[in-house]
Amino acid sequence: MPLNKNFQKRITILDECFSSPAAKWTLEKLIEHITEALDDSVSRKTIQNDIKYIKEKIEEGIGRNYDMEEFPVFQKGLFDTKKTIFKYSRSEYALGNHLLNKSDQEQLSETLSILSRYRNREEFNWLDELFPRIESAFDLVHEDFSGLISYQSNRDYTGQPLVGKIYNQLVRKKVLEIEYQSFKESKSSKRIIHPYHLKQYNNRWFLFGFQEGVKYNGVTTLALDRILGFSELNLDIIQNEIDWGDYFDEIIGVSRDKDINPVEIKLRFSLERINYVLTKPIHGATQKVDKSDPENRTITILVIPNRELYQTLLSFGSDLEVISPDIVKDEIKKHAIEMNKYYTT
Repeated sequence: MPLNKNFQKRITILDECFSSPAAKWTLEKLIEHITEALDDSVSRKTIQNDIKYIKEKIEEGIGRNYDMEEFPVFQKGLFDTKKTIFKYSRSEYALGNHLLNKSDQEQLSETLSILSRYRNREEFNWLDELFPRIESAFDLVHEDFSGLISYQSNRDYTGQPLVGKIYNQLVRKKVLEIEYQSFKESKSSKRIIHPYHLKQYNNRWFLFGFQEGVKYNGVTTLALDRILGFSELNLDIIQNEIDWGDYFDEIIGVSRDKDINPVEIKLRFSLERINYVLTKPIHGATQKVDKSDPENRTITILVIPNRELYQTLLSFGSDLEVISPDIVKDEIKKHAIEMNKYYTT
């Protein structure tokens, strides 16, 4: 089957639909859902061919492990007002659960080969980490590879499924009505958001955008794991005017107070920790060695003080002394006094 426009996206969406335990996906509902998701019309014949492709793919890939007569790809006898419902007979049939077949592996290997041409360019440094991730996940190297490398991950992070969905809305420049409940709120509320940017920090994902409302108008940050749902609005998006590279160069993490300017912070580390900080900078965009320190144990960073800054500084414990400014020293001192109360006998 030729890979026509949006083929892979349609297959992914259909696979998710067929895996849903409760939804009732008829052909008509699938056409409507995919048209809305891709913001592009699809024909009845196209979806029928996609369904046929998925069926053949599953039968070819894992059909030999199951009795396809007893457990066909799609459950039989499911109807919604006399229209056939498409649902997998077994959850194991979902394409997302399968390892790549030989043809898929060859295609992916060829893609990696093409991408490898760009690994020596600075803007593609992320490929050095991506390659072993892909090779490990899809068994593209020898079977002992999984014992050679591990990655930090949070399997229980509830915001992960939203990353791709929100990203698609950014690409399509759609205004969203988001149902959101922060940790501080006892109930959720709906917010009109013009989405601009996604950022991962500390194993969580955050959406940055312009919030439009009566109580607040301006740039806001939403944690994906606090988003309960969202829908598209038929509104023109307010165009993004923020350079996100510059935006994050002035902070650690994701929190930013628009009324506070960056300040130079001078930090002195123990001999045991200074080399760690030099090789893994606290803030790579502005971190500098303070040459006035003859022991070369002092650095400066230029950032807006926020919650993530203090969390980072506190993580060094007694290996760090904040030299200046007073606003940062006083905040760290306050935390130190509070922590000391736990251990005072």
